[in-house]
Amino acid sequence: MTLPLHQQFEKQKFAAAIESASDLDEIKGVPAMLLNLYYQQFSATIDIAEGKLG
Repeated sequence: MTLPLHQQFEKQKFAAAIESASDLDEIKGVPAMLLNLYYQQFSATIDIAEGKLG
């Protein structure tokens, strides 16, 4: 997967933030956010496939 340059920088920024996190609640927030994003994307994909979004 090749990302555009701006997304590569954004990915690196988030990776560095995860790596430097020392607070357990802060670390737990990352997978919680990713889980929400995954299901938002999943729902949008279904809507597009069913013609609800165009």
